Order: sequence, then C-alpha cells, then structure tokens
Amino acid sequence: MEFNWIQTLTFLVAFLIIGYGIKKRVPVFSKYYIPAPLIGGLLFALIIMFISKSYTIKFTYSFLPVFVAGFFASIGMRFDLTTILKKGIKAQMLYFVITIIIAFSQNIVAVFIGNLFGKSSAESLMIGSISLMGDHTLVKTAPNYLKLGKEYLPQIQGISILTLYIATIVGVVLFYKMKSKVDMSKTVKIPAPSLNPVEFLKYMFLFLICVTLGLLPTQLGIGNYINPAGGGFIAGVLIRQFIDVTKISKVEVPPVNILGNFCLSILLVTNFAMFNLTLIKNVSVFSLVVLLIQFIILILFVYYVVFRMYKKDVLALYASVGLIGFSLGMPASTMSSIQAFTEKDGAVPLALFTVPPVGAWLITVVNPFIINLFL
Repeated sequence: MEFNWIQTLTFLVAFLIIGYGIKKRVPVFSKYYIPAPLIGGLLFALIIMFISKSYTIKFTYSFLPVFVAGFFASIGMRFDLTTILKKGIKAQMLYFVITIIIAFSQNIVAVFIGNLFGKSSAESLMIGSISLMGDHTLVKTAPNYLKLGKEYLPQIQGISILTLYIATIVGVVLFYKMKSKVDMSKTVKIPAPSLNPVEFLKYMFLFLICVTLGLLPTQLGIGNYINPAGGGFIAGVLIRQFIDVTKISKVEVPPVNILGNFCLSILLVTNFAMFNLTLIKNVSVFSLVVLLIQFIILILFVYYVVFRMYKKDVLALYASVGLIGFSLGMPASTMSSIQAFTEKDGAVPLALFTVPPVGAWLITVVNPFIINLFL
C-alpha cells in the first residue's frame, strides 16, 4: 500500500502531536530536552518497521523540501540588514570556518584509523565527512562517489541513520551539562502572535513567495550550490530587506516564528520518521570504532575550543551543541535540539542565524571538494 504526500503528512502531524503529548506526560523527557519530533518520529519509524515485516507499505515524502525552504526562509525574515551586517555575517563565517576544520579532521581521522585496520582510503572515508557532515546529500551517491560497490550503500545509510539519533541525544545531554556555565537569562522569550485572518494570509503569502524562490535553484540544476535550505534562507533575507526598504508592510517576529516553527517541526518529525531503522544493523564493527573516536574528538573540541572561542556565553552554548548535531548527525539533530532548548529556555536569535544555515547549507557546498582532496 502506498500513501500519497497529503496522507503521509497527516500521519506525521498526528505523530508529532503524540510526541508532544508523551513529552508533556513524561517529566524526564522535558527535563533532559528530548525533542518531541524525535519521540513522535521514532515511534512512527518503529511502528512502520514492524508493520513492514508483514505488509508492503510506502510513504511519500516529496513535500520535505517545501518545509525545509519554509523554515530557512523564516530565519532570513527574522533579521534586519543592520543586525546581519554588524553581527550575523561575522558569527556565521567564523562558524563556517570551524565547520570546515572539523570536516578536514573527520577525514584525517577516518583515513588514519582505516590505514591501521588495513582499509582502503575509499572504505575509510565512509566514516568521514561524507556520511557525518552536513545534510547528507552525498549519502545515496557515496558508493559511486568513492568508487565503491553498491553493496556498501546499506552500511553508509546505516551510519547516517545511527548518527542522526545518537548526535541528537548527545547534543541534548551536553546542553544539560553545560547550561550551568552560562547566563541563561540572556535568552529571548518570543511572545505568541496575535493574527487576524488578513494578517495570517499576508504571512502565508510571504512564506509561499520565499518557498517558491527557495526551490528555484534546485529546479534550475544548481542545487549543489544553493539547496532548499540555502535558497529559502536567501529568499527570506531578500524579502525582509525589500519590505524594510520599501515600507510596503512590516514584518513582525512572532508570526514569522510560529510559521517557521511549524515548518521546522514537520521537517524534523519527517527526518526522524522516514528512515528504515533496520539498516543500522549493517554498520560494521570498524565503523562503530571510528564513530566512537570521531564523537570523542568532536566533543572535546567543542567543549575546550569552540565553547571558549565564543566566550562561554549563551551563544557559545547553542553554537557548541549545534555543532555536535550536524557534524556527527544531520541538521535535524541540531535543529531538533535547538527547538527543544528554545521551547523551554528561550531563543538565541544570533544562534539561529549562525548554526542552521552553516550546517544545512554552507558546509554542503564545500564538503564535496574536501572529500575530493582525500580521494
């Protein structure tokens, strides 16, 4: 049986609501910032895994790029040009450089350990930045990219799925342990929006424009450089600046925030729900050993370098934990964690401008070039 995109979306929204319901009723989940999309998405994936043993069932996730572009458009629309130029670009570019350094180190570690185990460079690089860093756009094509046989694909996919969940849990645990070191009173509590029907239509129209523009690069064949995340982000920035300059209207943060969070929640629960969990069994012992070492190195680097580089403030906390997510998981790991932190402790606007665009877009542009250097 195959479900179309609207039926699939209906199931996911239902499990997202279930995830929030479980989180509300299980205090330990709320205490340790376990994301509701993770709870609902994992429950969905487990149920489908058991059903699939007896019945063939397929879901359609073609709507995912729309919500990716929508969420990243909301990031762009939240900031005026002065804030972007004075603080945003500087923080974002520093974070980008840190991420590039991590991508290089991941491949160095993978190749070094692979040589100790007698693995080829291509086999070793499966546990490098190709399967760990960014939005994992290279995962499906990794065997061809690394000139390996297709029999390696299930293992690479298994690594990707395993790290998605582990990185999310490690991130929230690290946040819980490190939050006492910063002043959490500096976070921003964004008020709930008050929208009448016309205002709701206005913001929906803005989001639709941004999504339309954000998906154009992929449709034009340049998605390797501007994916839906990057396209949505750029469109959001441009639309916000156009409105500010022309003064034809006004963009308020609360309505943008709620629409952006809806898009984020859908893309998160989809990421946690859409993968076949049985592929995790294909991960080899060698891969598990390398993954463990990669995790240890990154956690130490984040705690002793990145956290201090950002002056141990609340931005440092969100940026450090976010780095764990997309450097050893997927952007969904990072964004689900940040969403959980924000829901309970408040937002850090500059972290939102810095972390997701780098983890889901900018690093994916340079990562293929970094991998080619090692090939």
